[in-house]
Amino acid sequence: MDGKYKTNENNITLHDHEITEWIFGEDITLVFEDGFDVFADCALNDTGRHKQTGKSEVILKNGRFVSGFISLGFVDRNVTRDELRQLELEVLDFKRLPRGVVLDCDAWNRDTRKDAGFCEIEFSCEDVLYCWDEFKNDAWFQK
Repeated sequence: MDGKYKTNENNITLHDHEITEWIFGEDITLVFEDGFDVFADCALNDTGRHKQTGKSEVILKNGRFVSGFISLGFVDRNVTRDELRQLELEVLDFKRLPRGVVLDCDAWNRDTRKDAGFCEIEFSCEDVLYCWDEFKNDAWFQK
């Protein structure tokens, strides 16, 4: 995705949106097939409303997988970077840290649709870049 709009501002929320694909390379790309939400005060949003984008990406510049775990019931287990490709994740929280990010998500198996539980994943990165081409709808929380 080229991304007509690109920003590293913090006025975007991934809450309640699904990561549909992971691309691991020099950077780590999180693909959101159904987009994410851009707050009305984002410099790139001139609509005056909180808006949902079309297909979008979050790029973790020079990103590296640090750690991850899944908790289902009373059982916790580590999750590897390669396992992330087998999971669908609905973002609950995306915390930006001075040198990385932490994702809190609900997870389920991509093939079986079986609930995998709560998942927390940490990445190191130099910066976070949000990319999208269009605004499609009002955000779910727009009144």
